[in-house]
Amino acid sequence: MLDQHSLIKTPKQLIIVVLLALLVPIALIALLAQLITGVKPPGRSEAETAVLTRIKPIGEVTLAEATAPKGNMTGEQVYQTVCNVCHEAGLAGAPKVGDKAAWAPRIKAGVNALYTSAIKGKNAMPPKGGSPDLVDVELQRAVVFMANKSGASFKEPPAPSAPASTTATATAATPPTTGAAPAAAPAKPAPPAAAPAAGAAAPAATAAAKPGAALDMKAGEALMQKNGCAACHAVDKKLVGPSYQDVSAKYKGDKDAPAKLVQKVKAGGSGVWGAAPMPPNAQVPDGDIKALVNWILALKK
Repeated sequence: MLDQHSLIKTPKQLIIVVLLALLVPIALIALLAQLITGVKPPGRSEAETAVLTRIKPIGEVTLAEATAPKGNMTGEQVYQTVCNVCHEAGLAGAPKVGDKAAWAPRIKAGVNALYTSAIKGKNAMPPKGGSPDLVDVELQRAVVFMANKSGASFKEPPAPSAPASTTATATAATPPTTGAAPAAAPAKPAPPAAAPAAGAAAPAATAAAKPGAALDMKAGEALMQKNGCAACHAVDKKLVGPSYQDVSAKYKGDKDAPAKLVQKVKAGGSGVWGAAPMPPNAQVPDGDIKALVNWILALKK
């Protein structure tokens, strides 16, 4: 009589009921534990960051070390690190490298006119492509590299003579005399007198580099100039890329914004602010990128 009213009629149904009896409590316990401890599965942005971290290459190639002597970058290195942002895609009216028709009138004007435009800036291009740390001869090499790829046959400018060798020659050319030693002895205290003058500028230049220190407007603009950001961005107006104030407004209140923007600056990207792509910036130190991103997100209109 009881068997006729039972829901379990076959061994298969019995197995299913037993499994459900085990799994349902376990699932409930896991949900309760998650609710109590606040542990949440990684969101989309965290998952993407984790994937990028896993697939990050073991080694990275840089075209020029930050500690390399000034003036030693080749024209191709300057082009790849500074100029290709606009001259690869023809952004903001920049002539594409290899476009002979666009370069023809510029080549006809002469290499010196091209040097002046690159060093002093022209139209949407800021002076030195927004990288004031570049030596003039490095910009000139980049101009020759791009122009020669576009139909010119300019000769690359010679490297400037090293100041160190001049000093060494001048020292060697002055023969020592026996009576000159006592007269020269009082001049030794002179170097310490020059040290404060050189050191006076050091705190201002390095203040922004302190880990965790917030950048003020002057330090932030100096850092963006140092790393070439000014070639495409301005604080309060759109250039090739969006203004930094617009970036700050877009990501206001987004707690994941610092990590997302640091990754985007490092790896490059496109599509968020239009068709103009932002190239990867693997050569920029991580500390500078984080400091710039935090400064940008703190800007207000």
